[in-house]
Order: sequence, then C-alpha cells, then structure tokens
Amino acid sequence: MKVVSAEAQTGNLASRESQGARRITGPEWRSLSLAGLGWAFESYDSFLLSLLLPTLALQFGLSKTQLGLFTSITAAGQIIGGIFFGYVSDRIGRVRTAMLCIGIYSLFSGLLAVAPNEHWFAALRLCGALGMGGMWTAGAALIAETWHASRRGKGGALMQMGLPIGAIIAISAAGLVSNLNDGLAGNGWRVLFLIGALPFFILYWVARRTPESPIWLERQAKTARTATRAQATPASLNVRGLLTAFSFIFFLQYLYWGVFTWTPTFLITVKHLDFVHSLKFVLALQFGAITGFLLFSALVDRVGRRPMFIAYLLVGAAAVGVYILSANPLLLMAAIFLTGFGVNGIFAGSGPFLAEIIGNTASRGFLMGLAYNGGRLGGFIAPLLIGALASTSGGFVLGLSTTIVAFVAAAIVVLLAPETRGKTLG
Repeated sequence: MKVVSAEAQTGNLASRESQGARRITGPEWRSLSLAGLGWAFESYDSFLLSLLLPTLALQFGLSKTQLGLFTSITAAGQIIGGIFFGYVSDRIGRVRTAMLCIGIYSLFSGLLAVAPNEHWFAALRLCGALGMGGMWTAGAALIAETWHASRRGKGGALMQMGLPIGAIIAISAAGLVSNLNDGLAGNGWRVLFLIGALPFFILYWVARRTPESPIWLERQAKTARTATRAQATPASLNVRGLLTAFSFIFFLQYLYWGVFTWTPTFLITVKHLDFVHSLKFVLALQFGAITGFLLFSALVDRVGRRPMFIAYLLVGAAAVGVYILSANPLLLMAAIFLTGFGVNGIFAGSGPFLAEIIGNTASRGFLMGLAYNGGRLGGFIAPLLIGALASTSGGFVLGLSTTIVAFVAAAIVVLLAPETRGKTLG
C-alpha cells in the first residue's frame, strides 16, 4: 500500500484549490450574464440616439443646437443616475439595483416611441438616462464582488464588451427597420425605441437566477449583528484611491468623447475623406473595440492592470497620431480599428480597477458610481474645448492634439497608482 506524506497531501489539496480558483463558476457566469447584457442593452439605447439624430431633426424640426440638448440631457441623467443608484445598490443589493435600472431605461425607452414632441422626448430621455447610468455602477460592483480575485479583470472586461455589442445591435436593428419601413422617418424610429423596451422582459429571468454579491450579503449580515453601521465598516474612506479612480476615468472620458465626437468631422474637413459615415468605418471601430476587450480579458489577470493600461494608452495615442499626421486612407482605416481597440478597449479594466483602488468599504457602490460618473466631466469638457479650437484646420489639429495630453496624463495616473491585480475585496 502506497503511503502519501502529509506534505504531499497538502500540496495536492493546494493544487486542486488552485485549479478550482481558475475555473469560472456558475454564479460568476450568471453575474456576467446580467451585468453584461444589461450594459449591452444600455449601449443600444445610447448609440441609437446618435444614429437617429438626423431623423429626429426632421421629425421635430430641430436645429443642431437643439439636437445637442438630447445628448447633453442623456449625459446629465447618466451622471446623476450612476451616483444615486450606486448609493441605492449599497442599500438594497447589486442584483436588485441592476434590475431596477434595467426596468427604468426599458420603460422610458419604450415611451420614447410615443413621444409627441421634442419636449416630451427630452423629459423621457432624462428619466431613462437615470437607469442607464445606474446600470453600469450596479453591474460593475456585482462583477467585482462576485468574480474570484484571480480572474476579476477578465470578468470586468467581458462585461464592458457589452458596449460595442450594443452598438452593433443598434446598427443592425436600424438597418433592418430602415429596409422594412423604407427609411427611419414616419414610424421607423419609433419602432427602434419600442425595441428598447424589451430588455426588462429578457433580463428579468436572468436576474431571478443571479445570486447576490457574497461580499454585499456578508456586509449586510455584519450590519445586522452590530448596533451601528459604523461598527460594521472595517475600513475608512480611501481618499487617495477615490481621487486616483476619479482622475483615471476623467482622462479616459476626455479621450473617448474627444476622439469619437470629432474624428469623423476631422477626417472630412481636414483630411477630405468621404468614407467616415460609411458602414465599414463604424464596423472597423466596433470590431476594434471587441478585439480590444477580448485581448484585455485574456491578459489582464496574468500581466496586471498597469501594464495593460499603459499598452492600450500607447496604441490609442499612436492611432490619434496617425489621424493627425497621415492622409493615407489605408493607414487611416487601420487607425480607426486601433482607436476602437485602444480608446474603447481600455475601458475593459475600469470596473475592477475602480473597485480595487477604492478598497474595502461598505459604500463601494456609491464611490464607484461617484468616480466613474464624476469622471464623465472629462467627456463633457473634451467636445466643447476641441470644438472651440476647430474653427480652422490648424486649430482643429491643435484641438485633437489635446487628446495626446490626456493620454500622457492618464499614463501618469496609472504609473502612480499601485498594482491591484489579485487584490482581495471585502
């Protein structure tokens, strides 16, 4: 009979536990299904508005300035909703908050289909945007607290992939409805918003099978066993972590909105290209983003957050550099793909990084919402600043070049931040 030493038994047990830690569990997959699909349908809603702005201008007789108000209202609602529902998720749980937010944006997206005028449209859009902002916060917190520390980055990256997937769904739905309806005018645009009411009915069944965050449940149990909530909180507010998270998202949002708001106009007016409104332009951008998210998910838990962020910032900066310096259509199409890869793809790490850098606190949902949605200020500033500089070709080049400064600033934030790969959350 072969005798196995205690040391060998311990080693075998550790090996089995290590292998188990590498396996994605059922609760992790279910949390990803809810958070990822919720984020994808939110992206559908967001991208659909940008596709329908020309149609809405004709439908309601609006100027470009008035159309811009719809975008601004959406952004404002997302910021408010992201922060508020982050607070709510700390009180009632991540899963219930996610489903509440999905219900809100589904309801008001469906109601947009019957909006009689621009005033009703703006009011309904604002209400729906509250749920859109809250969905990311609740979903990102759920992923961060449910996925094992050894693969948390993968979970967050796969959730963020809902962003380009939602955009592709919106493009496909718009194309299908346009072909069936001979355009999006008349009732075509209303049908697309009516489709936006479906996520609640689809994801209700997903949410019923999704377990609540074990970390949130543990905190609730501690709160029930103690006299005061303060006694249940093991760590005080990490101000440095919150500021790092806010700064990082601020510069990423500046990059995202600066590049994606003005690159099509820049390529038309300065580079004199005519393909930027074509389907191949949009698809190159979105498939670049999907590639970026997939690669990030495969590598982030192996090599760490900081190396991945720096690599993606370098790719994005190189792509913007090509926009500024080259007029070769082939190079510019490659730059479009790499822009989706780098500037979109870097958001793959935002959820886990925010949770890890903020640290252990009973207010994780609220603070993640505050950092991510407060950081959207960068996205508010970028289009305005670049637009103000873009009155001439030289000014346009200067304006787009400010994104290079943002790339450098984001890299500095990353280099000053600690590496958080494998950090245990509590």
